[in-house]
Amino acid sequence: MSVLSVLPLAVLLAGCGGSSNDASPTATGATTGATSGAASGAASGAASPSASATAAATFNPCDSLSAAKISQALGEKLTISKGTAATPRCALLPAKKNGPTFVMSYLFFDGGLDAAWKTLTDKPAGTVTEPEVPGADAAKLVVQRKKSGYVVSAFLQNGSLIQSLNGVALPPYDAKGMARATTEILAQLSAGAPAS
Repeated sequence: MSVLSVLPLAVLLAGCGGSSNDASPTATGATTGATSGAASGAASGAASPSASATAAATFNPCDSLSAAKISQALGEKLTISKGTAATPRCALLPAKKNGPTFVMSYLFFDGGLDAAWKTLTDKPAGTVTEPEVPGADAAKLVVQRKKSGYVVSAFLQNGSLIQSLNGVALPPYDAKGMARATTEILAQLSAGAPAS
Protein backbone atom coordinates (compact mmCIF):
# COMPACT_ATOMS: atom_id res chain seq x y z
CA MET A 1 0.00 0.00 0.00
CA SER A 2 1.34 3.42 -0.94
CA VAL A 3 1.91 5.90 1.88
CA LEU A 4 0.03 8.61 0.01
CA SER A 5 -3.01 6.39 -0.50
CA VAL A 6 -3.79 6.41 3.21
CA LEU A 7 -3.79 10.19 3.64
CA PRO A 8 -7.26 11.37 4.68
CA LEU A 9 -9.42 12.88 1.96
CA ALA A 10 -10.50 16.51 1.94
CA VAL A 11 -8.56 17.68 4.97
CA LEU A 12 -6.32 20.11 3.16
CA LEU A 13 -7.68 23.62 3.07
CA ALA A 14 -6.08 24.44 -0.26
CA GLY A 15 -3.38 23.49 -2.72
CA CYS A 16 -0.12 25.39 -2.93
CA GLY A 17 -0.93 28.58 -4.73
CA GLY A 18 -4.57 28.91 -3.74
CA SER A 19 -5.92 32.01 -2.06
CA SER A 20 -9.18 33.24 -0.65
CA ASN A 21 -10.52 36.24 1.15
CA ASP A 22 -14.07 34.91 1.41
CA ALA A 23 -15.99 34.26 4.60
CA SER A 24 -15.74 30.53 3.84
CA PRO A 25 -12.50 28.96 2.63
CA THR A 26 -12.67 26.52 -0.25
CA ALA A 27 -10.27 23.83 -1.34
CA THR A 28 -8.56 24.53 -4.62
CA GLY A 29 -7.69 21.20 -6.13
CA ALA A 30 -6.66 19.36 -2.99
CA THR A 31 -8.31 16.01 -2.49
CA THR A 32 -5.37 14.10 -1.08
CA GLY A 33 -1.79 14.94 -0.26
CA ALA A 34 -0.78 13.58 -3.66
CA THR A 35 -2.71 16.32 -5.45
CA SER A 36 -2.03 19.20 -3.12
CA GLY A 37 0.12 21.00 -5.64
CA ALA A 38 -2.58 22.23 -7.98
CA ALA A 39 -1.91 25.92 -8.24
CA SER A 40 -5.05 27.68 -9.19
CA GLY A 41 -5.10 31.38 -9.45
CA ALA A 42 -8.82 30.91 -8.91
CA ALA A 43 -9.14 33.02 -5.83
CA SER A 44 -12.71 32.29 -4.95
CA GLY A 45 -14.60 35.51 -4.83
CA ALA A 46 -11.68 37.93 -5.03
CA ALA A 47 -12.69 40.74 -7.40
CA SER A 48 -9.24 42.32 -7.60
CA PRO A 49 -5.71 41.24 -6.72
CA SER A 50 -4.80 41.84 -3.09
CA ALA A 51 -1.55 41.75 -1.18
CA SER A 52 -2.48 38.24 -0.07
CA ALA A 53 -3.10 37.12 -3.66
CA THR A 54 0.24 38.59 -4.72
CA ALA A 55 2.02 36.80 -1.88
CA ALA A 56 0.24 33.57 -2.80
CA ALA A 57 1.59 33.75 -6.34
CA THR A 58 5.17 33.46 -5.10
CA PHE A 59 4.79 31.59 -1.80
CA ASN A 60 5.55 27.92 -1.28
CA PRO A 61 5.56 26.53 2.29
CA CYS A 62 8.56 24.37 1.37
CA ASP A 63 10.72 27.48 0.88
CA SER A 64 11.15 27.76 4.65
CA LEU A 65 11.69 24.05 5.42
CA SER A 66 14.97 22.36 6.29
CA ALA A 67 14.80 18.69 5.33
CA ALA A 68 17.93 18.02 7.40
CA LYS A 69 16.44 19.35 10.66
CA ILE A 70 13.08 17.64 10.08
CA SER A 71 14.82 14.36 9.19
CA GLN A 72 16.85 14.60 12.39
CA ALA A 73 13.69 15.13 14.44
CA LEU A 74 11.94 12.22 12.68
CA GLY A 75 14.89 9.84 12.79
CA GLU A 76 14.56 9.08 9.07
CA LYS A 77 15.74 10.87 5.96
CA LEU A 78 13.23 13.03 4.09
CA THR A 79 13.64 15.05 0.90
CA ILE A 80 11.69 18.15 -0.13
CA SER A 81 9.57 18.12 -3.29
CA LYS A 82 8.37 21.49 -4.59
CA GLY A 83 6.83 20.18 -7.81
CA THR A 84 7.23 22.36 -10.89
CA ALA A 85 6.46 25.97 -11.79
CA ALA A 86 3.32 24.78 -13.57
CA THR A 87 2.28 22.43 -10.76
CA PRO A 88 3.83 23.53 -7.47
CA ARG A 89 3.52 21.39 -4.38
CA CYS A 90 5.13 21.08 -0.98
CA ALA A 91 5.93 17.62 0.30
CA LEU A 92 8.51 15.86 2.45
CA LEU A 93 9.07 12.47 0.86
CA PRO A 94 10.76 9.43 2.39
CA ALA A 95 14.15 8.18 1.26
CA LYS A 96 12.99 4.60 1.81
CA LYS A 97 9.88 2.98 0.35
CA ASN A 98 6.72 3.44 2.47
CA GLY A 99 8.52 5.72 4.91
CA PRO A 100 6.77 8.64 6.64
CA THR A 101 5.43 11.34 4.30
CA PHE A 102 4.28 14.92 4.93
CA VAL A 103 2.35 17.24 2.61
CA MET A 104 1.85 20.95 3.23
CA SER A 105 -0.67 23.39 1.75
CA TYR A 106 -2.10 26.83 2.50
CA LEU A 107 -4.61 29.56 1.81
CA PHE A 108 -5.04 33.19 2.72
CA PHE A 109 -8.22 33.66 4.75
CA ASP A 110 -9.12 36.74 6.78
CA GLY A 111 -11.59 34.95 9.09
CA GLY A 112 -8.95 33.15 11.16
CA LEU A 113 -8.31 29.49 11.96
CA ASP A 114 -11.36 28.93 14.17
CA ALA A 115 -13.71 30.18 11.44
CA ALA A 116 -11.93 28.10 8.81
CA TRP A 117 -12.10 25.03 11.07
CA LYS A 118 -15.85 25.43 11.48
CA THR A 119 -16.36 25.35 7.71
CA LEU A 120 -14.57 22.01 7.26
CA THR A 121 -17.24 19.42 6.53
CA ASP A 122 -14.80 16.50 6.60
CA LYS A 123 -12.69 17.17 9.68
CA PRO A 124 -9.79 14.79 10.23
CA ALA A 125 -10.44 12.11 12.83
CA GLY A 126 -8.34 11.84 15.96
CA THR A 127 -7.37 13.65 19.13
CA VAL A 128 -7.49 17.43 18.66
CA THR A 129 -5.14 19.75 20.56
CA GLU A 130 -4.16 23.41 20.17
CA PRO A 131 -0.37 23.53 20.53
CA GLU A 132 1.60 26.73 21.04
CA VAL A 133 3.74 27.38 17.97
CA PRO A 134 6.26 30.26 18.17
CA GLY A 135 5.12 33.21 16.06
CA ALA A 136 1.73 31.67 15.19
CA ASP A 137 -1.62 33.20 16.05
CA ALA A 138 -3.29 29.79 16.41
CA ALA A 139 -2.76 26.10 15.68
CA LYS A 140 -4.76 22.90 15.69
CA LEU A 141 -3.23 19.43 15.73
CA VAL A 142 -5.15 16.23 15.05
CA VAL A 143 -3.43 12.89 15.70
CA GLN A 144 -4.77 9.43 15.02
CA ARG A 145 -2.73 6.43 16.15
CA LYS A 146 -3.91 3.02 15.00
CA LYS A 147 -2.35 -0.33 14.22
CA SER A 148 -2.82 0.49 10.54
CA GLY A 149 -0.79 3.70 10.79
CA TYR A 150 -0.13 7.08 12.34
CA VAL A 151 -1.94 10.03 10.73
CA VAL A 152 -1.43 13.66 11.70
CA SER A 153 -3.16 16.78 10.40
CA ALA A 154 -2.24 20.26 11.56
CA PHE A 155 -3.46 23.76 10.78
CA LEU A 156 -1.40 26.87 11.50
CA GLN A 157 -2.46 30.53 11.38
CA ASN A 158 -0.06 33.44 10.90
CA GLY A 159 -2.12 36.56 10.22
CA SER A 160 -4.38 35.78 7.26
CA LEU A 161 -2.21 32.83 6.18
CA ILE A 162 -3.48 29.38 7.16
CA GLN A 163 -1.12 26.51 6.43
CA SER A 164 -2.05 22.85 6.67
CA LEU A 165 0.10 19.80 7.17
CA ASN A 166 -0.82 16.16 6.67
CA GLY A 167 1.53 13.35 7.61
CA VAL A 168 1.31 9.60 7.60
CA ALA A 169 3.51 6.75 8.78
CA LEU A 170 2.79 3.07 8.17
CA PRO A 171 3.52 0.39 10.77
CA PRO A 172 5.85 -0.17 12.40
CA TYR A 173 5.93 3.57 13.00
CA ASP A 174 7.78 5.74 15.51
CA ALA A 175 5.04 7.83 17.15
CA LYS A 176 7.55 9.96 19.09
CA GLY A 177 9.54 10.62 15.93
CA MET A 178 6.39 11.66 14.06
CA ALA A 179 5.43 14.00 16.91
CA ARG A 180 8.92 15.56 16.96
CA ALA A 181 8.93 15.98 13.18
CA THR A 182 5.47 17.57 13.22
CA THR A 183 6.55 20.04 15.91
CA GLU A 184 9.65 20.92 13.90
CA ILE A 185 7.69 21.38 10.65
CA LEU A 186 5.12 23.63 12.34
CA ALA A 187 7.88 25.77 13.87
CA GLN A 188 9.60 26.13 10.50
CA LEU A 189 6.32 26.89 8.67
CA SER A 190 5.51 29.59 11.21
CA ALA A 191 8.99 31.11 11.01
CA GLY A 192 8.80 31.20 7.21
CA ALA A 193 5.29 32.64 6.95
CA PRO A 194 5.20 35.84 4.89
CA ALA A 195 3.58 38.95 6.33
CA SER A 196 -0.09 38.93 5.40
